[in-house]
Amino acid sequence: MDEDREYEELVRVLEPFRKMRIETGPVTLSDEYLQMVEEVESAPENQAGADKTQVELVFRQSRQPFANARRSR
Repeated sequence: MDEDREYEELVRVLEPFRKMRIETGPVTLSDEYLQMVEEVESAPENQAGADKTQVELVFRQSRQPFANARRSR
């Protein structure tokens, strides 16, 4: 099966990278970014008790195209 061979080749190519340690440190957020977050969080539609039914509607609508999807071979 082609997919199996492709997968095995991908695993072989990526194997050396699995052992690499990439140092990550704390992320420093800029004042501008923090200000934008504050603005979004303080918007009326983001307050506790605000009507958020549109969020569920959008989630439901975004899942609909995939509901009947079938994998082709």
